[in-house]
Amino acid sequence: MLRRASLLGPGARLQYHFPLLIVPSGPAYSGHMKVHLLEKTIDGFLTGQLRDNLTDWYFPHSMIRHFHEHWSTPQEAGLREMYDDCLRSEYSQRWWKRDQYRPKEIMLTLIEADPELATIAWKDLANDVASLDGRLSRFEYYCNELLQIHRQKHFRSVETYHHQDASILSLYLSGLFPEKYALYPGLDIFQSFCRAIGSPDIPKVDDLVRYMKIAAIVFTFLQRNAHYQELLTQREYTLHKVQLVPFLMSYEVIAFEGERFKNVSS
Repeated sequence: MLRRASLLGPGARLQYHFPLLIVPSGPAYSGHMKVHLLEKTIDGFLTGQLRDNLTDWYFPHSMIRHFHEHWSTPQEAGLREMYDDCLRSEYSQRWWKRDQYRPKEIMLTLIEADPELATIAWKDLANDVASLDGRLSRFEYYCNELLQIHRQKHFRSVETYHHQDASILSLYLSGLFPEKYALYPGLDIFQSFCRAIGSPDIPKVDDLVRYMKIAAIVFTFLQRNAHYQELLTQREYTLHKVQLVPFLMSYEVIAFEGERFKNVSS
């Protein structure tokens, strides 16, 4: 988990005459955020990272890079083994294995239930030409079908949920396309981040489509900050065991500020 730190000075006040940033979106939600709050959040994150030179970023970056390097176009015969290889880490397994949360174990079971259908599901998810919303909906459908096939083959199975939620899906997407998608820190942290940057529309449920749009906006502003290149230099690969995945820094900003704002508000 990213380290907590209070980076906005005490007594900071909202100034409503600042411009709003409009996130490209559909009619389902308003994606306004206040530019000055976003820029201040990013600057606080970057200066904090440069000052403290933390290594919290090792785990998420190594996890995404490992997935990307071990993934290839899925084939029915080797999908299970490839998936198993993709979800490995020398730092932690917490992204896919915690109490009452076993998405990797369940996905291995689903692939085994019907490798052909599972291969179709993964090829569909990896088809970045199609809309993200449609791919996520179809992947959910495939996972439900695979779970039913598993239960039919193993009538004593107690599995009733496939565990392929927003968090693990964000890992899949980031691993497949690390230059475009970022890890999802969870609904409560995302909600806190939206509040911190002045969004009037706080998400009520997990919404990866909206999250990825905001992550892209965050990354755009991140690259405009004068400290961005300095942090890239500080995280240069020869100085660390882990190679940076630049777009994933948008996740770091969101997780860091979401957690900070959540603690300040509680």
